[in-house]
Formats: sequence, C-alpha cells, structure tokens
Amino acid sequence: MAHQQPDRIPVYFGGTSSFLTDAQYRRLKDHLRIQGEPDPYRKGHTGTIYDPQILDALGVDVRFLVYRLEDYGIREVVDEDHMIDEWGIMLVRSGNMWSRMSTPLKDADMDQIRGYQFPDPGRDTGNGGLEQEAKDLREHTEYALVARSVHSASFMELGCWLRGSEDFLCELVMEEESCHVLLDKIMDVQMGYYERFLQKVGPYVDIVETSEDFGTQQSLFLSPQTYRNMIMPRRQKINSVIHRYAPQAKILHHTCGAVRKLIPDLIDTGIDILNPIQPNLPGMDARELKEEFGDKICFCGGIDMQYAINGSFQEIDREVSRCREQLGYGGGYLYSTSNHIQEDTPVENVLRLFGDFQRF
Repeated sequence: MAHQQPDRIPVYFGGTSSFLTDAQYRRLKDHLRIQGEPDPYRKGHTGTIYDPQILDALGVDVRFLVYRLEDYGIREVVDEDHMIDEWGIMLVRSGNMWSRMSTPLKDADMDQIRGYQFPDPGRDTGNGGLEQEAKDLREHTEYALVARSVHSASFMELGCWLRGSEDFLCELVMEEESCHVLLDKIMDVQMGYYERFLQKVGPYVDIVETSEDFGTQQSLFLSPQTYRNMIMPRRQKINSVIHRYAPQAKILHHTCGAVRKLIPDLIDTGIDILNPIQPNLPGMDARELKEEFGDKICFCGGIDMQYAINGSFQEIDREVSRCREQLGYGGGYLYSTSNHIQEDTPVENVLRLFGDFQRF
C-alpha cells in the first residue's frame, strides 16, 4: 500500500465485495472438510457468512473485523421468503438470491423523509468482544487487519431502493431539496455506524472498507459533475470520520462497473485503494489504469468473474498472469477477485485461483 515492490503480491479476499455467496461457501467448506459454521453477520443478502477458516485454506494475507448490525440488519421477518430490512425495504427470496421489492419513500415529501424511521446506529448489539478480537489479531498474528464496510450499499443504492431508481436518479440531476434531505439522512446513519465501529477497532486496523456502486457494464450511473455536487462532499465527511478514529488506516472503496471517468474524483475524495477493477469493460483496461493512476492509488481485485473463472485451468492461469503483469509491478496491488464468487463456479477453479497463485 506504500507503492513499494513487496516480496510477493498480497492476497486479499473475504471483504465486502470479494468473498463467497453462501451456497458457494458451503460447497467449498464441504470440499475442504472444514467443520462448523459461524453465525451469519447479516441476513437478506447472498453472502452472509464470514469464516476465517476459508481464508486459512486459501492463503489469504488479511483478516476482517465485522460490525454486526442489530438483528442481523433485519427489522421484521415476515416469513421464510420475505423480510423487511433495517431501512424498511421489503426483501424477497428467489432461490439463493434476495431482491429488494419495495420503495418505502417513493412518494414521500421532505417532512415525511425527515420523520421516517431510519436505522439507529446508536443501538449497538453483538459487538461486545470486537475490540478484544482486534487487539488479539494485532498482537498475535501477522495479518493485515481490515474493518469491513458497515453497509454493502450507500448513497446511490439506498437512494434508489428507498425512492425508486427513476425518481432518485432524476432528483440527483435536478438537485431537488428532498434529495439533499435523504442523502444527509443516509450519511448520518453511516457516519454513526463507522464512529461506533472504529471506536472499538480503529487503533488496530490497516484498512477500512467503504462501498458504493457508481458504474454499469457500460458507463456511470451519474456524471462526474453530479457526483461532485451530490455525493462527493458527503463521502468526504464519512472519510473524515474514518480518519479521525483510524488515522493510520488506508481507505478502500468498492465500486463495480465502468468507472474510469470517476477515478480522479474518487482519489480527491480521499480513498487510497480502489476495488474491484472489473475487467472487460469500457475504460477499465488494467494496464492503462496502472500507468495513469498507479502512483496515486492502489488497486484491489482485477480477476475476471464473468468468464475466466468459470473456464479451464489454462484460462484461469492466463488471467492470474495478466493481473500480476499489468497491476503487480511496483507495489500498489492487492490480488483479489472482482466480486463474490458465485455458486456456479467449480470448487476446483476456486482452489486453482488461490492455491496456486504464488507459483506464477
């Protein structure tokens, strides 16, 4: 992370956007004959289990600290296929996937937004041993320690889920006052969570994760100017809270998609590591990104999750070699996948991706 060539490229896996769906986790666990299973740290998502035993088996160089939300981030369980999350959004199960199927603030005016029941970050349950866990990992292991993102979504996703995508994206461009009210509410919740989290683990961590998707497979959800006007000042405030409680830590930000045009602004926001460097998209050529931004920001990810990982061992080997060659020189690269490994990926491919990484 200091942009110096290391003895070997570190392996980063298990975070907010680069781990395993629950179905894949259980397949890999069974294949490796790993016993036991930790309680989920959240519900209503496709990846809800963080198990360090998997990281041990795959040779991963980091360990994660997870801030558990009250009641697993769920306000109400309707039945086994329907839940309401802490933001009041209905979640519906379809197979192993969960989809958001309501927009509780779609027609709300500013007074209704102000009076809405947003999550209360002051309610802290299930994190009593978190500080001791961080202290023990710092004192008794050589892993880099990472504070996982308190949410897997932020302003963009939550705004679309609460208001409806069409309405919220229009409000962002029009800079309606109601949009500012909602964004400030989201910011206050997330700042509160990070404050509570980092009060416990801030002195011990090397990286703090944040997460917010800005890109599609082709371009951005919003223009760089709209980002600067509506999102950037709030993102900077969240980053300032992180730096207040963990001044030594680097900030990793996850954003999927074709986000090349936004990278200079993300750097100005104060992030140190960009994840996931999703390949095969316009503007996301790894070699070009490294040449243009490699002295200003670190890269985490890069491994193709749409094609190569489900291919032959030879295709996986070529993908690993590509990332090492294009991103690994001169330091500033954390080897990782560009998203969660899905259940249709053969277990043998997962082991090939990680187990043989250092031989290249």
